[in-house]
Order: sequence, then structure tokens, then C-alpha cells
Amino acid sequence: MSKTNDLVKLYFNDIKEYRMLTKDEETELITEAQMGNGEAKDEIIKSNLRLVVKIAKGYINRGLGFMDLISEGNFGLIVAIDKFDVKKGYKFSTYAVWWIKQAISKAIINKGRKIRIPSYKYELINKINNYISGHIDKNGEKPKIEEISLKLEMKPEKIMQIMTEFKELMSLESKISENLNLEDTIFEEKSLNLENDIIDGIIKDKIKESLKVLKERDRTIVKMRYGIGGDEPKTLREIGEIFNITRERVRQIEKKALKKLEIEFKKDLDFYLNNT
Repeated sequence: MSKTNDLVKLYFNDIKEYRMLTKDEETELITEAQMGNGEAKDEIIKSNLRLVVKIAKGYINRGLGFMDLISEGNFGLIVAIDKFDVKKGYKFSTYAVWWIKQAISKAIINKGRKIRIPSYKYELINKINNYISGHIDKNGEKPKIEEISLKLEMKPEKIMQIMTEFKELMSLESKISENLNLEDTIFEEKSLNLENDIIDGIIKDKIKESLKVLKERDRTIVKMRYGIGGDEPKTLREIGEIFNITRERVRQIEKKALKKLEIEFKKDLDFYLNNT
């Protein structure tokens, strides 16, 4: 067994000894940690290390070793502890997931990059990420595409295009990474869930389930519009040509469908943060 595998095994043996905290315990310890109690902070970190490992699994083969992914995820966990607002009543693990993913994603960008992103696209990615970060910090939940679009004054299709391109770029990098070493993990490749992309919420299973409330044509239009199911997002004109209707009619159908879906989304606002 390689030294990396030995290290992973030892780490797993250590963290499995840490017990999960109750919500009341977590609230009390986070409050103390934010007041400067280092021991309280350590207790929270230890109880959530398994969560970090679970999330890190989804980013294997992206250019960083497994232990590096865990280390970066732990930094994100610490940020979540510092920023969490216990008064809002959100579940800490739900809140922490986004910060853990964010920390790992940034590390992949900064340390694992083999292909450079054009500066203007990198700025757009940062702009979107910064808004999502602020929204999470303020509301304890990830914003919808429509909210990002309204706030940043960018078209939804532009935001989805940036997300799609960034997803494809990271996928390409993982294939050509010179540092790829399957011994960096004790997990078998076939068991990996690579659906946890850097920005992934809109195409999770919960959304696919919610789409079932729509009529078949409306559902198909929404899926085409946002690239749900793996295809490239289509423009209003492209969809209009497929269904032999005007661009404006496609826009109307999309708007009505999204309004209907919003009701479904509100039943479970944090579904994509928990679906790791």
C-alpha cells in the first residue's frame, strides 16, 4: 500500500472516533467559537470532518490529491463556522456544504490548473461566485439562477453558459492532468460520483423531479433552455424553431413554467446543498 493510502487510512481511523453533535450542542459551541473559544471550534470541526471527506470524494481526479482536497475542504469548514448565524435557525451542515465546496473549487482553480481561463471569463466566474457567497452568508441558502440574473444584470442563458463552459473546462483538465494517480484514493473509480461539479445546483435530481409538475412541452422547453440532462443550453430562437413558435412565445412559456417550479423549489430550498 502506498504512503498516501496509509495516510488516508490513518486519517479515517482518527475521524471515525469523533461523535456527531446535536443541534443544541452545535449551536452552543458555534456561539462560543465565534467569541474566540478555540476548544469549542475544534469540537465543531472534528464533528464535521466526515462531511468534508464525503464532499471531497466528488472532486477526485480534478488535479489535486485526495488528502489535499480534504485539507482545502477543512478550510472551507472553518470559514463556515466563522460566518454561520445561529439566530437564523439553519442547519449548520447544510450551510457548511457550500463553503466546503467553494474552498475545494478555488483550490482546484489555483493549484490544479493545466489550462488557463481567459481573464474576462475568470472575472465573470468570480462575479457569480461572489454573489452566491454573499447570498449564502446572508440567507443561509443558495440563490436561484433567476436571482443571480436579476442581481448581476446578466441574462440567465449567459450565466448558464459560463457555468457550462467552466464545467467542461474542469472535466477536460481532469483528463490531461499529469499528476493523476489512482493510488491517491482508497476508493475505486467506478464508485465515484462526479456529478458534484463546481457549480451544480440547477441540474440535480430534485429539479428533475420538480419538472414533472409541468406539461410535456413546457418541461422539454425548460430542459432545453437550461441544458438539464447533459445537453447544451439552447437559445430562445433555437427552441422556437424546434417547436415552430416565436421567440417571445418561448419566453412566455419559460416564465410561466419557472413560476410554477418556484412553488416546488420552496418546499425544499436546500435540496442541492444536501444532495452530495
